[in-house]
Amino acid sequence: MDVTQMLSDTGIRQSIEDAMRIAIEEAEIAKRKGENPYGAVLLDPEYHFCHKAHSQSIERSDPTAHAEIQVIREFCQIQKRVYLENYILVCSAEPCVMCSGAIKWAKIGQIYYSVPQNEINKISGGRLKPSCESLINSGTSQKVIGGKILLDEGLRVFEGFQFTPQDKLNK
Repeated sequence: MDVTQMLSDTGIRQSIEDAMRIAIEEAEIAKRKGENPYGAVLLDPEYHFCHKAHSQSIERSDPTAHAEIQVIREFCQIQKRVYLENYILVCSAEPCVMCSGAIKWAKIGQIYYSVPQNEINKISGGRLKPSCESLINSGTSQKVIGGKILLDEGLRVFEGFQFTPQDKLNK
């Protein structure tokens, strides 16, 4: 089933949009804490909330502590599992290359995001990155991936945010 078919079901669409609003709020929390403004939510195969996280790279002194990896890592540790087949990941922005790799290895079934990489590049002035779909759907596995979910709300998180490298939180 493709993303259009998935989102034509109003119950599924509502669950994804509700989760997206939580992911966007997590991104706002990260931004307020001086982190890069990204948030993620994990839903179970029935579209019920499981876990949420935001970027914590600076707080944890860990460059891999992106929101998507945090939500996967924390939930897998709590549940004592490695694979999240048929789970749904909802992200405030399109996952980066590193996070896309983690999503692929965790075998997450569906991925939805708000702000695509090309919009982030316009804001940050950065270079174009590979799409999460080109990485996650490499090989034989084909996952449902949908973007621009609540795009205007997702873009608001980046208002006034400066993409400047920092090594520690400003306290």
